[in-house]
Amino acid sequence: MLPILLGAVEVDLTSFVTSLTGSIAPTDILTVLGSVVGVGMGFFLMWLGVRKAVRAFTSAVSTGRIRI
Repeated sequence: MLPILLGAVEVDLTSFVTSLTGSIAPTDILTVLGSVVGVGMGFFLMWLGVRKAVRAFTSAVSTGRIRI
């Protein structure tokens, strides 16, 4: 199905592709994608919070007043 010619040696990857598609289910892919999106959202919200805290601290030091 997927022969690859490496020099004079032909490699057949059919068994590899068949075993790979048999071991990975669509639910596994969705689970990984959901986890990545959840962790990414957490990092993004943390980044926004740190930026706001740094801006509030810098403003408080420069003006002498705390604003949130």
